[in-house]
Amino acid sequence: MTTTLRLSDGSYMRQTDIEPIVGLLNSSRCVEVTGFSNVGKSSLMRLLAHADVWLHQLGEEGGEYLPVYIDCNRMLEMTEQGFYELVLRCLQESSPVLAKNQELQSAYEALVAPANVFQVPLSFSNGLTAALQETQYKLILLFDEFDEPFQQIDTRVFLNLRAKKDRYGNRLVFVTATVWPLAVLRPGEHSSEFGELFSHQPWHLAPLPSHDVARYMRSFAARHSLDLTAEDFDFVYQWTGGHPGYLEGVSRILGDAVAAMDQGSKGKADRFVFHRGLIDQLRQDPTLHMESEKIWDSCTSEQQETLRFLFSGLEADPASLSQLMKLHVLVQKKEDLRAFCRLFAEYVMAHQTDTVGGDGVDVDSESGEVSINGRQIDLTALEYQLIRLLFQNSNRIVDKYQIVQEVWGDDGLREVDDARIEKLVSRLRQKVEPDPSNPVYIVTVRGRGYRLVSD
Repeated sequence: MTTTLRLSDGSYMRQTDIEPIVGLLNSSRCVEVTGFSNVGKSSLMRLLAHADVWLHQLGEEGGEYLPVYIDCNRMLEMTEQGFYELVLRCLQESSPVLAKNQELQSAYEALVAPANVFQVPLSFSNGLTAALQETQYKLILLFDEFDEPFQQIDTRVFLNLRAKKDRYGNRLVFVTATVWPLAVLRPGEHSSEFGELFSHQPWHLAPLPSHDVARYMRSFAARHSLDLTAEDFDFVYQWTGGHPGYLEGVSRILGDAVAAMDQGSKGKADRFVFHRGLIDQLRQDPTLHMESEKIWDSCTSEQQETLRFLFSGLEADPASLSQLMKLHVLVQKKEDLRAFCRLFAEYVMAHQTDTVGGDGVDVDSESGEVSINGRQIDLTALEYQLIRLLFQNSNRIVDKYQIVQEVWGDDGLREVDDARIEKLVSRLRQKVEPDPSNPVYIVTVRGRGYRLVSD
């Protein structure tokens, strides 16, 4: 599942990534793009392979570059010869001039059917040299899905690439796209020589920013003749955080629901209730669940444990938290660390519940103890009275009159206003919810009160 970054009006998204990356490449510096599953690395690499992007960014100077997209999934075999064959094949596909170049064609044919093992690297070297000498272009080799080749192929391949970069300088530059930095994927002396080219240019790809999500949603609405509102855009961004895989799935569910609405039900006033009705579909959608699993699996076991600890309210390893922030799996919201979107937050909560123990909110009226997923929490007297009231009425709406009467008593009816109730609810959410800004236990039922959600 890949969200296209090019829109129907000819413009493209990821401008906040494209501009600095093009700047680095224009300075002849190699760039390693890293990011978790389906965050958009391949879409970014394909976008960088478009000549018009370079013209847009650099003007006439952009015409000096020939970006070559190399999808390592197209390798015929995971070997030195398989890697070299793919690079020369992509060079021929990238330009009509190179497709007709006899020296490049001869080098490719010798590589495919070598007379001996020594001819494989020699033929590759001859082919790449022919491509550089045939044109005055500055070559940019964009290695997508580079994780497995870099880990498994003989390190001599990457020493060869390093030697070519050293020889041709600003005429040759590389971009790699992997989940983890190259130094993590394959530590070692020989591979590190190639990795040195990227050591000062790591680019940790984040999900799409909110303005790009809005642009995508406007384009989506136009394609499907849908009347989407600003509230719809906010709902999609809250649940997806701009993750392209999530974005396509949530947009599909939202679009189908909007298209099926009665004409008289399309007012903005109905949007809150309408969105609440979609949440169960989002939670149960197998495609969205698969996206969550991929993100989870792209984290190391240590990072998974850190996420479990964070979501269960336990103290987590600061170094691991920092890594997760760098990878944009976690984001800082005021003083709190949170998952980058609600879909992934709920997945981690469910995973944490399975592995850490417990099941949601539990109130023991006899002992006065309150626990969240098996973890005991400390509450003030007012907070305890409120959670006990909500727990006793699990999955039912508790209105503000009931809250005042049960928490503050009859005397509170004259003194307690909505602001004091909301402040108490907010304090309780800070202790109960994994993401207080997106509550999943204590939910607001607009105009009616609050409800404690219990599975």
